Amino acid sequence: MIASLGARFAQDQLIQDALLQSLILLRDHRAPGGAIPNNVDCSTLHSNFRAYADGGLWWVIGSALLKPDPEVVREVLRWYEYQDVDQSGLLSMQESSDWQDLFCTRGKGLYLNCLYVLALRTAAKLFDPVEAERLRARADSVSTRINQYFWYAGDGDLLRPISLTFSTEGNPLQDSLGRPRWMPKKLHLAGELYYLPYLSFRAVGEWFDSFGNLLAIFAGVTDEQQSSIILDFIERHALNRWPVLSLTPVIRPGDPDWRDYYATLNAPHQYHNGGVWPFLGGFYIAALIKTGRIDAAAQMLEKLALLNHLGHFNEWHHGATGSPMGAEDQAWSAGMYLFAAECVRRGQVALP
Repeated sequence: MIASLGARFAQDQLIQDALLQSLILLRDHRAPGGAIPNNVDCSTLHSNFRAYADGGLWWVIGSALLKPDPEVVREVLRWYEYQDVDQSGLLSMQESSDWQDLFCTRGKGLYLNCLYVLALRTAAKLFDPVEAERLRARADSVSTRINQYFWYAGDGDLLRPISLTFSTEGNPLQDSLGRPRWMPKKLHLAGELYYLPYLSFRAVGEWFDSFGNLLAIFAGVTDEQQSSIILDFIERHALNRWPVLSLTPVIRPGDPDWRDYYATLNAPHQYHNGGVWPFLGGFYIAALIKTGRIDAAAQMLEKLALLNHLGHFNEWHHGATGSPMGAEDQAWSAGMYLFAAECVRRGQVALP
């Protein structure tokens, strides 16, 4: 579905047919409750729901672009309403359940909730004015919650992000019996302004999640100042030296978010742990276009072209060396390059 953002511009019937068949295959193998699988094995037709959290939202967006299906979209979005498990207005997820399927994002993920905003606003265009307004209102509510709880103001204060896990109201520093609450300390990026990657039980992620912060711009969650802060952060920390690194700082053994299973694939600067993902470069270029940084977008498109040429549209590259790693010929790497090129050509984000 991510590949379809740009692949829909390809003048090739084989590609267009494949996109449509992918859409139909996912739709026809959805769960009874409306969940869209992460993928369907084309040989066995086995549906994989393990990394379940974001597939349905991308399906909503992809279907709106390729072949609108309002009834199924309604069913899928109803399933997502049920993922607001604590009625906070934000979606919750299990660990490693979105595109970072071997990473410790958990609880309320930034990327997932920004994608929810984008899917709701995209879906609103498929319905009558009454239902469309309900979807837009929900998108606005989620956007407000993201800014309320995820935006870190560079002041060391983590009270707001973890307050969602308090079971009593009143004095935020004490519970209802007057006992002091435990507060985490900011260990990384303490003086920076950005969106935190996840909010969990009495814990928050501290790294800068590139996809989540870029989607906040892409989905219209940010205001103009926040967009500039995020893009300046990416440039200042050289996350765009190959567009674009997945996060900073990398997570190392001994950090609270390190997991033993990282050792095989998620070593520092690799894979989800600070690797370079070419498809993310497409979203970065689109965010630059959306904020009027046209010249920077054109320069990044050239960098992304060189990266894709080096790795043959590789899955990911080493974050420190830029060396191609993972698998070649990745549809989302190629599709998001086409999307970025179309955004640069138009001078605006290439979405309806």
